[in-house]
Amino acid sequence: MRNSLRRLVVATGATVAAVVLAAPAATAGATAVWTVGPSSPETFSATATSAVLTLNSIPMTCSGSAAAGTLTSASGTTNVQVGTIAPLTFSGCTSPFGTVTPTTNTSPAWRLVANTYSGGVTSGYIDGVQATIKVLTCTFTVTGRVAATYTNSTGKLAVSNNATYKLSVATISASGCSGIAKVGDVPTFTSSYGAVTPAGGTTKPTIVYS
Repeated sequence: MRNSLRRLVVATGATVAAVVLAAPAATAGATAVWTVGPSSPETFSATATSAVLTLNSIPMTCSGSAAAGTLTSASGTTNVQVGTIAPLTFSGCTSPFGTVTPTTNTSPAWRLVANTYSGGVTSGYIDGVQATIKVLTCTFTVTGRVAATYTNSTGKLAVSNNATYKLSVATISASGCSGIAKVGDVPTFTSSYGAVTPAGGTTKPTIVYS
């Protein structure tokens, strides 16, 4: 009798193990998707009426900035590219030292990357930032990332810096930069862009995570 029970237990255990091993990993769920609206891919344009780069307590303020690019739906959870930005320009830029001339390098295009989503707001960063800035006789380059938050209801793309996503001075001219910039300095950049789609259109684009 004991042998029969032992054989039954062993057989039952083997059957359960076989079923478990053969079952698909359904608990992982469907692939997460960042969906761009109203369609994908979609061109967009964006403008700002103020953009400020502050370096060593020196504000360099622009009265205008314009950007364009493409938004594209993509699969994934975090660090997912949902768009590119190229070109991006600034206008009306001044500082306590006088005129500021910023020139962006958007080749390759800057990358709009999504990380988190809540209540119609996507948070992430813009990667691949490259710009050359001239103040008086000082010319310096800035590279890195900026934090970015896009709000569907307002169509606003807000950019800033934090401990994770920040810019740094990569190079300076041979002379003229004393007291203005040095390699390794970390400037801050803040602005808020109103986006529309298609480029030059009137519809606010949307980004939704599901």
